[in-house]
Amino acid sequence: MRFGRVAGVVGLLALLAGCATAPPPGALLSYAGQEGGLQFFIQPADADVSLDGDYVGKVRDFQGDNVLWIPRGLHAVEVRKTGYHTFFRQVEVSLGLVEIMVYTLQTNTEAR
Repeated sequence: MRFGRVAGVVGLLALLAGCATAPPPGALLSYAGQEGGLQFFIQPADADVSLDGDYVGKVRDFQGDNVLWIPRGLHAVEVRKTGYHTFFRQVEVSLGLVEIMVYTLQTNTEAR
């Protein structure tokens, strides 16, 4: 009977380990903070990021483990770079969640 319990625990651990893969781009990640956040996987990485009309940094500043923590609520996100069309989104930031934004800016000639 003891073997059955051990096999069950090992099976459960294997199942849980399979669930520990990274989420796909654009997914929401849970975080136990008091704000919400944004991460950018936008190209080019040296494009400027503005939040609610205020410059907050470059795209590369909020990639990988770096998160732009902001108060929950509705926010305007703008990503721009000279020679490229501007990326604009309104985002509803929820308490304790990080939204990942994935996008490639189009050059002015690509969009014509």
